[in-house]
This record gives sequence, structure tokens and C-alpha cells, in this order.
Amino acid sequence: MTSLITELIEEHKALKSLLSEVYNYISSTEKKIEFVNKLKDIVVAHIGKEDAELYPFLNKEAEKDANLKIKLDLFAKDWDGISEFANYYIEKYSKGEFDGSFADDTAKLLSTLRQRMMKEEISLYSEYDKRFKQ
Repeated sequence: MTSLITELIEEHKALKSLLSEVYNYISSTEKKIEFVNKLKDIVVAHIGKEDAELYPFLNKEAEKDANLKIKLDLFAKDWDGISEFANYYIEKYSKGEFDGSFADDTAKLLSTLRQRMMKEEISLYSEYDKRFKQ
């Protein structure tokens, strides 16, 4: 496994750990805001690394591989919906605007992020590893 993929998987583990601890953060408005900000920090750093290192390489490789191009297009389309909801969630709840939809929104976001991480680890990261020559 390449060092980049190892780092990305470690970031996934940190995010999964935070997601599994969500119930520790719902006792007060301050704790909820702390959860949202931690989530934002981890996700933003992770996406930055993927955008800077993973996707440029895979997009270059996709110029020679139609199947990889299709896969990357699907991942990009999938991410559009996820990022739109994640941005809404972070924007709303980082301001402390907690209402009756917070629990449902949090459950939806957690489920969506977990699914995305699993897809990346199974399908996307392996594409990088098999093509990257250290």
C-alpha cells in the first residue's frame, strides 16, 4: 500500500472514530458545535489531500483508461450530492442552529460518509495503488 493511501485510510479511521462517538457530543449546544467543527476539520483536510494528490494522478491515468474515467465520473457525481448536504449541515449547525432535524441530519450525514469511505477504500484507493509506481 502506498504512503498516500495509508494516510487517507488513517484519516478515514479518525473520521469513523469521531462518527462513532457522536452520542458523546449531543449533551449540550457547545458539545454539538464541537462535534460539527471536528467533523469539518477532518473532512476538509482529507478532501484537500485527495484533491491535491489522489485525483490529479487518477485523472491523468484515466486519460488512458476508459473504465477508470467512468469510475472517477461516478465518484465525482456521487460527491456532488454528498458535499452539498455536508456543506449545508456544517453551515447550519456550526452556527448552533440546532432544531428538530439535527438528529435526522446527523444520521443521514454519518451514513453517507461511512458509505463513501467504504467505496473509496474498496474501489478508488486500489486503483491508485495498482497504478502508482513508488
